[in-house]
Amino acid sequence: IAQLKDQIPDSTMVYVTHDQVEAMTLADRIVVLANGGIEQIGTPLDLYLRPANEFVAQFIGSPAMNLLEGTITSTGAKTTVSISGGASVTLTVGSSDRDLNQPVKLGVRPEDLYVTTDDDFLVDGTVSISEALGEVTLLYIDSENNEGRIVAKLQGIHRYARGDYVRLKANPEKLHAFDKLGQSLFGR
Repeated sequence: IAQLKDQIPDSTMVYVTHDQVEAMTLADRIVVLANGGIEQIGTPLDLYLRPANEFVAQFIGSPAMNLLEGTITSTGAKTTVSISGGASVTLTVGSSDRDLNQPVKLGVRPEDLYVTTDDDFLVDGTVSISEALGEVTLLYIDSENNEGRIVAKLQGIHRYARGDYVRLKANPEKLHAFDKLGQSLFGR
């Protein structure tokens, strides 16, 4: 397909795949379909950087985006989300008074997490699996404050063992938030 695309520039081609890496590599624009409908249309980077909903957020990117349960605790020009376990983060997305105390899921990509020793962290837990892959190390974290396993994709080689306690943090501008219907707060 890539060879054919190079031989016929400026031609419209439709290619169907279930492989998100293949779609991200070959496409100029992607249409994400699910449950008989269109979830989002955009360039590969638009889908990665600004997913319209939880489905797109977890479908695009490998490993999938982590979702943390939270509640909106402050509204206005910026929105503060408190995460189960006590951490809170202020997002650069506006919200209204009707959003106060509403449940949200805070999304963070594994590659946007980093280990911190600060008391100001997003999520903490114990390492259940550490995969040292050379260029990256994947940490699978079991957190008491979150359902499911958290995955962190750290650059380089990191030596963590099963049972090690870690705290993870992410820059607020890298975070995503989804309402109770799974729609992005950033897309409103």
